[in-house]
Amino acid sequence: MTLRARLAVAAGACLLVVIAAFFVVQRRQQQVLLDQLDSQLTLVADRGSSVASGLTTPEPAPPTDTGELYVGVVVNGALITSAAPASDPGLAPDIDDIRQAPRNEPVTIGTSDNDIDMRVIIQDIDSLALVIGQSTEPIDDAIRSLQVSALVAVAAIAAFVLIVGSWVNRLSIQPIRSATEVARAITDGRRDERVPQSPANTEAATLGSAMNLMLDTTAETEARLRSFVADASHELRTPLTTLMGYSDLHRQGLLTSEDAVDDAMRRIRGEAKRMSTIVEHLFLLANLDEGAIPIEPATVDIRQLLDDVAADARVVQPDRTITVDVPVHVEVVADPERLLQAVSILVTNALTHTPTSATLSLEAEVDRDGVAIRVTDDGPGIAPEHLDRLFNRFYRVDQARDRGRGGSGLGLAIARSIAEAHGGTVDVESTLGRGSTFTLRIPDSGRNRNEIKGSP
Repeated sequence: MTLRARLAVAAGACLLVVIAAFFVVQRRQQQVLLDQLDSQLTLVADRGSSVASGLTTPEPAPPTDTGELYVGVVVNGALITSAAPASDPGLAPDIDDIRQAPRNEPVTIGTSDNDIDMRVIIQDIDSLALVIGQSTEPIDDAIRSLQVSALVAVAAIAAFVLIVGSWVNRLSIQPIRSATEVARAITDGRRDERVPQSPANTEAATLGSAMNLMLDTTAETEARLRSFVADASHELRTPLTTLMGYSDLHRQGLLTSEDAVDDAMRRIRGEAKRMSTIVEHLFLLANLDEGAIPIEPATVDIRQLLDDVAADARVVQPDRTITVDVPVHVEVVADPERLLQAVSILVTNALTHTPTSATLSLEAEVDRDGVAIRVTDDGPGIAPEHLDRLFNRFYRVDQARDRGRGGSGLGLAIARSIAEAHGGTVDVESTLGRGSTFTLRIPDSGRNRNEIKGSP
């Protein structure tokens, strides 16, 4: 049974309970009024019987002070009215019902007005039958009034239930049905379906937002995966094509000289090494993503690390100006090998994508977010539209994928993964024509702050 059906059944059951409760109250109220009337009739009948039998002589009430009581005597089969109700003087009990009615107990019988009943007590006194009664019309009117009130109350409750049900359906049930339909649509392959926006500050809105966020994240992950597979295939296709081409040349006997064979083997080795590098980088990224590569923390002297990286860079490009600036002694607790790898990637990236005339600066300082290592160049800079995707795997600013100037396209992604494995971050700031700054931040254990405070 659906939630909507269960709520409808529950609402119907509540209405039935309310109606049953009103019915019980009506019956109880009617019985209370009849009991009160019976008590009055019994008292009057006893007094009348006592007077008629001559047992006592209580003060009789004035003849006109009978109110709504009916007093009559049946003599020789005929009903003689002694006192009639003030509101309806012509009202009298039905003589046939009097003959059949039980004696000495309250009973309801018909009257001369077929629409009105009378509650009476009949007592036989010698050859006479004393009839004391009162119309039940006031009680009937009270019960009808109670029934009208109950009907209005039930209608109001039903209207309230309908309003609340509509509100619950709009705010809760319908959004859940929409989410279910979206889930089925996604299962059927319509991946662009999303849950419609629900009224704010409701559980349905929270559920819809969470589901849409999950779907967007899943779609983004799938898109990245497809892009990753396409990029990996593209990266491996060229070296594989080279390998197949040289093997075909050898198979067809077109490598006729020793120099040609040597050149072919050199090219094959170079392309095999490129594929090996790509596979190793992919394996490293996968392990970093899953935390499969343990981080072995140790105290790292940042000045020494930057000096080592700068020395290696000067060997690669001796004509480039490379400076190191660490104003105070800075140490950080990190994996020395992985931290060196991350900084080397940032420096290699600058060496590869900027001319040798561009100055390269390696700096380190302690700020409120930890130890910041900055690699700055005054090269051509990076266009703003590339900055958000610069750390994506296989992403290159050079859309032509010129491998002569670039690596596997995985270096910056590896640097970011290493930083995140240490609880840190990597970001970039760049201005076209003025250069770029890559900042690697590693959390500080606090010793650098104490050392800075204690320095002169």
